[in-house]
Amino acid sequence: MNADYGLDLAAVMHHVQNAKIFSIFFPALRKALVVDMRQGAEEGPMIRVLPMARSPHERLRGLKRLRPHLPRATEIVAIPWPIYVENLVRSGVWDKMATRIADSGYEDAVRSLNSSLQELRRLERQELAALIRGDQYETIWSKDEPAE
Repeated sequence: MNADYGLDLAAVMHHVQNAKIFSIFFPALRKALVVDMRQGAEEGPMIRVLPMARSPHERLRGLKRLRPHLPRATEIVAIPWPIYVENLVRSGVWDKMATRIADSGYEDAVRSLNSSLQELRRLERQELAALIRGDQYETIWSKDEPAE
């Protein structure tokens, strides 16, 4: 998996276990799983599937709008995930995330993570179905018409 897609799983695991805020983005889905491990007085970590941001700065501004009571975040780790959602599970990355979020002690965050996985799987199924049907895709070249 590492060589085929340029993924450094050791680095991904490190960031998932240590970064305060990280985003795993799925270019084919135009979505990102955003995990903000910062905690406020009344809330725990935030885990959400959001539209892909144009830049890390845009994502940080969006987090400030979503969580205005927390201090402004200055760093985010952006992790591209160009392969299937299920590979997050198979690679062990999802388990690392789940363990870290469970260790936070916030059940709402655990539920958010679980529902995020279901949402990502649903979005991927929809995208694959659209690909098969040809929705939102155009043929760049076609087979020549047979001579009559």
